[in-house]
Amino acid sequence: MDSNEKRLLLKQTINSVTGKAEWEPENLDEHDYFTDIARSSYADMLHDTERNKMYYDAIKLAVSEMHKRGKVAKVLDIGTGTGLLSMMAATAGAEIITAIEVFSPMAKVAEMVTKENGFEKIQIINKHSTEVKLGEDIKEKANILITELFDTELIGEGALNAYHHALHNLMEENCIAVPHKATTFVQIVESKKMLKWHQLFPIKIGKNIEIEPNPELVCGSGVPAVHDIQLTQFPTDEFKALSKPTSVFEFEWGSKALKNEPRSKMAKVMSTASGTAQVVLSWWDLQMDQTGNIMLSTAPIWCHPTSHNMQWRDHWIQSVYFLPNQMHYNKDDIIKLKAFHDEYSLWFNIDDCDVINKQCSRPLCDYPPRMLWSRPRLGMLNDKHRNNILVDALQWLDVRGNILCLSDFSLLPLFAAQTWKESKTIALEKSAIAQRGLYELVNFNKIDNVKVIRYEADDISKCLDNAKIALFAGEPFFASSYLPWHDLHFWYARSQLDGNLSPGCKVFPCKAYLCIAAVEFSDLWKIRAPVGEVEGFPISTMDKMINEALEKKEFHEPEPHALWEYPNTMITKPVRVMCFDFEQCVPDKVISSVGKLPLLTDSIAQVCHGIVLWMEYQLTPNTQHCITTGMLPASLDGEFNVDHSAPKWSMHHRQAVFFLRESIKLCNAKTVNYDLEFKPESGNINMKYDLQ
Repeated sequence: MDSNEKRLLLKQTINSVTGKAEWEPENLDEHDYFTDIARSSYADMLHDTERNKMYYDAIKLAVSEMHKRGKVAKVLDIGTGTGLLSMMAATAGAEIITAIEVFSPMAKVAEMVTKENGFEKIQIINKHSTEVKLGEDIKEKANILITELFDTELIGEGALNAYHHALHNLMEENCIAVPHKATTFVQIVESKKMLKWHQLFPIKIGKNIEIEPNPELVCGSGVPAVHDIQLTQFPTDEFKALSKPTSVFEFEWGSKALKNEPRSKMAKVMSTASGTAQVVLSWWDLQMDQTGNIMLSTAPIWCHPTSHNMQWRDHWIQSVYFLPNQMHYNKDDIIKLKAFHDEYSLWFNIDDCDVINKQCSRPLCDYPPRMLWSRPRLGMLNDKHRNNILVDALQWLDVRGNILCLSDFSLLPLFAAQTWKESKTIALEKSAIAQRGLYELVNFNKIDNVKVIRYEADDISKCLDNAKIALFAGEPFFASSYLPWHDLHFWYARSQLDGNLSPGCKVFPCKAYLCIAAVEFSDLWKIRAPVGEVEGFPISTMDKMINEALEKKEFHEPEPHALWEYPNTMITKPVRVMCFDFEQCVPDKVISSVGKLPLLTDSIAQVCHGIVLWMEYQLTPNTQHCITTGMLPASLDGEFNVDHSAPKWSMHHRQAVFFLRESIKLCNAKTVNYDLEFKPESGNINMKYDLQ
C-alpha cells in the first residue's frame, strides 16, 4: 500500500437521533489523535499548576536523596503522558530515565516532546507497565518510581496492579516513590437530594397521580458505579454532615508491602449531629515526598487545607457513595463505618456489628432495570417540580382515545394512565430490560390500562398493529442521547408514526426550542485551552497536534458538560434560536438560524470562552407548560428570568458547550454572531460563531 494512502474502515452505527443505521468511514491513521487526545483530560492535568509544581519539587528531592546515598538516580515513570515528569527528573539530575505510556498516540507525543526539549536520554516504552520485562524492555531495575495513575476514586485506573508489578519486578529495594503515599478520607452525610440520585421515591401529585416504587427500585446497592462530582459546587444547605472527615485507607506507593488485593477496615466515627446516615463522601490526599512537607489535597472546599486558595481541577474531583443500609444516629453516637476496596473500587456500609466481614465482595445491583437509570436520570425522575409540570400539562389536554408514550424507561406512561383511566396507554421501550422494569412498576401500582411493548427504532409503526393514536407523548428522554438535541429522536419517531396518528392527534411536547447563550467560565475553559509551557517545559507540540486534528473537521463540535458543576457568567442574554414543530413531520429542508447576540453591557465578564446550548420543550400550547434541559427556570414564551452573573443550570442534564478556538476579550467585541443549520437527514446541528 502506498504510504500516502489513507487506511479507511467502514463502521456501522445507529444514529441516535434519526434511529437509522449508517455507515461511517473512519480514518484509522487519524482517529486516535482527534477523538482521544483532542477530547481527553490531558490539558486539564497540564493546567493543574499545583500538581505540576508539587511533582517537580518532590522529584527534585527524590533525585537529590538518591545522590546522597551515593547512587545513580534511575527513574521509572509509569503513565508518562506528554513526558513532563520524565523531563522534570532529567532536569533534576536523574541519569537514567525510562518512561512508559500504554496509549500509543500519547507515547508518540511523549517521544516528540522530550526530543524537542533536548532530552534524548529519556527512553519511551509504548506498553502497559505490567507487560514491561526486565532484561528485555529495560536493562536494570530503577530506584525512583514516578507515577500519575490516579483517578477520582484513586485506584480506579489500576494503580494497585501497576505499583505491585513495578515494585516486585522493576524496582530496587528501598526505592523512592513520587508520590510517596496516599490517604483516602470519608465524611458521612444525610442528604435527600443526593439520595434522589440513588433510588426512586414515591410520587404523589394531586388526587389522581400516585406512584409507589417497587422495592427493587429502592432497596439495596443500586447502580454500582461511583458518582463523581465537583462537591464544592453542591449546595451546602442540601446535606447535613454527620461526621468529621475521617481517614480510612493509606497506600504507601514505594513499599513492597503494598497489596493489590481486597482490604477492609472499620472506622468508628462519632456523630457530630443527629440524622440518618445515607451517603459517604470521599476524596484523597497525596503525600508527595517522604517527609510529608509537600501535600496535595483533593478535598472539597469546606474541609480543604487551603480553601481560600484552592487549585481548580476536573481530572481529580470527589466521590459520592450510597449506603445500602441507612441508619439513624443521635449526636455523639458512634457510627461503625465498614470500608472496603478491591483492585479498582471502594465501597462502604454501616451496621451495629463490631466485626467486619473481610470477605465482603463489591456490591452489585441484582435488578437490571434499575441499572438503566443513571444518577442524573434518577434525579430527574424524582424532581417534584418537573413532575408537577408534566402532570399539569397532561391534565390540561382533552384526550379521547389511545395514548402512545415514547421515552426510555419513563414514568410518563403511568402519569398518562392515571390521568385518563378510560384510555389505553401504550408504552414503547427499545430494550427488554426497560420493558421488564416498566411492566413490573405498572403491575406493582396495579395500573391496568398500560401495555408495555418493544419497538425497533428504524420501524416503530410495525409494533402498533394499525392502532390509531389520540395523544403521542414523550418527556422526551433517550439514554443514548449525547448532546441536548439528540432527544429530537422523538420528532423522527413522530414522523414515522404519522399514519398512526388520528386526525387532531395531540403531540406532547408540541414544540422544542434550541437555546443559546455566550459565557465566560471561571475554570472550565482550561480543559480545552492550549498548554504552551508547563514548569518551564514547552509542551506546544501537543497543542499543535490537537489543533491539526480539530482543523480536519469542517465544523467545530460542541461537547456535553453538567454546567451546575462549573461556575460561569453570561455575556449575552439567553435566546431561543431555533424551533422544532413536533405537530408536523421532520422537514426535508435544512432549518437555518443566523443572527447576532448583543453583549450584555452590565456583565462582569471579561472574556468569551464559548457558547452554551440546551433545549426547551413546550409541552402544550399553554406557555407555562415548559421544561428545560439547561438554564433554570425555563423561559416563559422565550423570556428568560435569570441572574446573568451566576446562572443556574439543571442538575439532571448535560448542556452542550461550544468552546471557541481562542478566548476573545470582550473589550474587542460588541456582538456574538451565530450561524446554525439543522440537517434533517442526520439530525446534526452544524454551527459557527464569531465575535465582532
